[in-house]
Amino acid sequence: MREVISKIIYSVLTGQDYRDYVLEIIHKRFIDKAEELISDIFEYKQKSNNWIEKLLDDTFKKQGKDSKFKLLWFGGLNEKTVKNITGGTSKKEVCLDLGKRNIKALQSLFEEFEKISKFQDGYQIQITIRKNNIKVELDHVESLIFINIISTMKLTIQGGAWSEVGKKAEKALLYVIFNLIKIPRDNYILTTEEMKRKGLIANREIDAIVFSRDGKSITIELKLLGIGNPEIGDEALARRVDLFLTDRLTDMMIEEANKLNIKTIEFRQNNALMEIYNFLSSKNVDCSPPDEIILIDLEGRINEIIKDWNDEMEDLSILRKLRNWTK
Repeated sequence: MREVISKIIYSVLTGQDYRDYVLEIIHKRFIDKAEELISDIFEYKQKSNNWIEKLLDDTFKKQGKDSKFKLLWFGGLNEKTVKNITGGTSKKEVCLDLGKRNIKALQSLFEEFEKISKFQDGYQIQITIRKNNIKVELDHVESLIFINIISTMKLTIQGGAWSEVGKKAEKALLYVIFNLIKIPRDNYILTTEEMKRKGLIANREIDAIVFSRDGKSITIELKLLGIGNPEIGDEALARRVDLFLTDRLTDMMIEEANKLNIKTIEFRQNNALMEIYNFLSSKNVDCSPPDEIILIDLEGRINEIIKDWNDEMEDLSILRKLRNWTK
């Protein structure tokens, strides 16, 4: 993950598209999880034609967070759907019950299709799973259930990876930026989730606070978003931070930010790093322009900074400082 974060940060600071690196993580996790699920289905199909119900029951009995995810996937569900159906709960007992009901509903639907010759006259898919010289064959109904299982898993992996990488990359990106423009470590705070939960900062979306030489605070929000997600930018501008960093914004949002006296900097523009320095320097923040030597080997310098980056230790350090300040 650390190596991927470094690549994402380099891409962002040089105005390139970083999404390929997130997709790389998603594809790797998808392949790993697909192999696990296929292995389970292969084993249970060998033993019984009623493999899906037995697989659900046995997965329910297993312990650990991963078993709950598998229980949801084998039932063709994700946690958000279960919570929406139940009004907020996703206990394993509920996941098992809804999973079985969902599979039966699918089977009934497929049987109904058979009666009206949908399958006979249309395309059919039949999946064969092979290991060495042993193979199991799923009929067309089982094959469709298999596809439903794999696609549900892919959606979960995809959503989780974007969220996880986004959070880690955004915080590490700010850490790298502050290092590159030499802001002293005691002069900024990278906000933590615990700080936000405890209400230690008024705006839960603030990602960093930088202190000027005269003790004033400059609030920063960072969002790595595409031009296709304008509502995220609108929400950020409504929060009235001092500096809003993003990969790109629409002209309309930039104009609105100017009216609200919010400085916006797009990473897709030239010299975004220098623009950040110029803004913070104008606010009397103790910082220096990035060295030309560093910019020549920016990727190498980012890798060096990220080697020292430890998200958990950073959070603990900030919380210790807050306790000292509030004594």
